Amino acid sequence: MVPRTSARRRHPTAPQRRGALYMEANFYADLGVSRQADEKEVKSAFRKKARSCHPDVNDSPEAKEQFQKINRAYEILSDPKMKQRYDQFGEAGVGTSDASPGGNPYGGQQVDISDIFDSFFGGGGGRRQQRQGPIPGDDLRFDLEVDFSTACFGGEEKVRIRHLEKCDTCTGTGVKPGSQVRSCAQCNGQGVVMQVQRTPLGAFQTQQACPTCRGTGQQVDEYCGTCSGQGLREVTKQVKVTVPAGVEDGNKLRVRGEGDAGPKGGPPGDLYIFLRVREDKRFRREGPDIYSDVSVSYLDAALGGKTKVPIIDEDDAKLEIKVPAGTQPGQVMRMRGKGAPKLGNVDQRGDHFLTVKVEIPKKVSEKERELMEQLRELQQGGSKKGFFSK
Repeated sequence: MVPRTSARRRHPTAPQRRGALYMEANFYADLGVSRQADEKEVKSAFRKKARSCHPDVNDSPEAKEQFQKINRAYEILSDPKMKQRYDQFGEAGVGTSDASPGGNPYGGQQVDISDIFDSFFGGGGGRRQQRQGPIPGDDLRFDLEVDFSTACFGGEEKVRIRHLEKCDTCTGTGVKPGSQVRSCAQCNGQGVVMQVQRTPLGAFQTQQACPTCRGTGQQVDEYCGTCSGQGLREVTKQVKVTVPAGVEDGNKLRVRGEGDAGPKGGPPGDLYIFLRVREDKRFRREGPDIYSDVSVSYLDAALGGKTKVPIIDEDDAKLEIKVPAGTQPGQVMRMRGKGAPKLGNVDQRGDHFLTVKVEIPKKVSEKERELMEQLRELQQGGSKKGFFSK
């Protein structure tokens, strides 16, 4: 929101200075186009500038003056005959007398700002209409952290939220039960009033919310005391959230109807749950696939063997796997169907990939050293017979 600035005090000689100012005006510079610009370029430049300084979106005095300036420039440059006269004689060639409607020495056109604004921003031309029908409430967001197992296999979580609900006393109308509601006399039930402001560029017509009925189009004898006429009240409640199996970090869930209630009995919005999955020390997940490490002894890696590895199905659950002889450090083994369930299809699961870490002892006993020396001599083709000899 642009802060309002205090009105600038006009200089006593403003009328005389104003005439000199307009004589020096450059309509092409005001719109930011060249003298060779065609009608399409002029219109495009006007629309672009009007979006930023239109009185309905920018309420600073400077913006209003700027809009009047570019509106005057567009009025002249968009008319081929006026443009030709301006190019030949300057602004003096496009001025009119004070006898023009509205007493405007520079032209008597009356401009409805709301019409221009609507044509720019999707109003379809003509004055803006009040939105018909109930207005839905706002959606809400809640960030929820779930553990690794819940993300894989699903579960139920409870969250506490604060949201707006329909007032039970007035059933969301904001009116005290039994109080009379009638059409606003000032705006005739339209919810808006029109104001006409006369300027050197013409009479500008603006539309704003009716101050009497606050834009509702109705006058109420007495508002609801429970909700202060808002029709809504803020409450804290606990909501159960079902987390489906296979969700991942960053996924979001929608709980319908648990957002803020809409004004004047409008339908409630939705509650969006943004999930963050807590990391696990043993497992890493990519989609439905699970990754972890498995440590095997150097003897099992060389000779083959069996070992038990943790899996995600249950806490402390382990599955016995076979380690093939000659397994190398960093080698990856796959356990098919032991990954996480796939989101939306719990009957299908990913795979569990195991990266082998071979444990090399830092210290060995004398007997182990003796046996390993014999093994090394045997590998090198030595003649000594040892433990592995037949």
